[in-house]
Amino acid sequence: MAKSGKTPHPYLKELYVSKVALIVIYNHQHNENIEIIERIYSQRFSNIYHLVPFYQGDKSNVIPVYENSHYFQGYVAQGYKTFFREEYVHYFFIADDLLLNPMVNENNYTEHLKLNATACFLPVLTLLHKRTPRWCHTVKAVLYNINTPGVEATNQLPNYDVALQAFKKFGLDIKPLSFSQIWKTWKTPSSMKDFALMLVKDTFNTLRYIKRYRKQYNLSYPLVSGYSDIFVVSSDAISQFCHYCGVFAAAKLFVEIGLPTALVLSAQEIVTEKDLKLQGKALWTKEDYSILDKYESQLKKLLDDFPAGHLYIHPIKLSKWRTKL
Repeated sequence: MAKSGKTPHPYLKELYVSKVALIVIYNHQHNENIEIIERIYSQRFSNIYHLVPFYQGDKSNVIPVYENSHYFQGYVAQGYKTFFREEYVHYFFIADDLLLNPMVNENNYTEHLKLNATACFLPVLTLLHKRTPRWCHTVKAVLYNINTPGVEATNQLPNYDVALQAFKKFGLDIKPLSFSQIWKTWKTPSSMKDFALMLVKDTFNTLRYIKRYRKQYNLSYPLVSGYSDIFVVSSDAISQFCHYCGVFAAAKLFVEIGLPTALVLSAQEIVTEKDLKLQGKALWTKEDYSILDKYESQLKKLLDDFPAGHLYIHPIKLSKWRTKL
């Protein structure tokens, strides 16, 4: 077996069967990135698939998908019968704008992610009632309804009590949400005069606000959130996971709720980043992006000198980088 993670010599391929599929998810139709991503990962993973919206090309390992990117768990469900193989032990999913640490390959990913054959990976599972400050997508969990018009999916998910037991298996409890976790915060009047004027001008909205503020909001179904641009699913969970992903996509549940919930409902074990030595690096602020300054937008420099201690960096928009390797 190849020790470096490189694709085996052609004469050895019959003796070597990789146990993992690397599946790259594209939120948008960036066909120009397919070749670049192949160059980045082909020496590290033998089996690579691409889930690309509306793809009409002829590459056999590129799977066309048809779904809103806000529900890209539906891509996974649609691609399942194409990327599934009996010999795969794990299915390793990454976003096309996520760059995986170059030291991670098909021979050692289980060591870096602390995975056994039945374990799955997701960076983090975050309970909705513990999200602070207010996350803009929490309201989508509250408004979620499996009985979406045109979707007959009520019997496609475990019932509430069964789902709750799956959550408890992972130490996840479900509690009501508060007003401040869901709705936009009411602007506090700067003076009593302004407050009085607001009451006179908008009594109805003020009373409605007070009613909402005092109320607790219960989820109609157990749901959890989580970073979903990288995840690994075991072979024993992949079929049920993809089914639940498809159901949640059809019911228009935002991906960073639908996908983690599908994993909780289907997995036997879930490893998160808190269990790992390598940690992901998400770039949200200008200060976060400063970690990339020394690479001068040259992808080869980044791959040759990847930031120590990081499992991945996200996002890396390939269109903004010189990608010659």
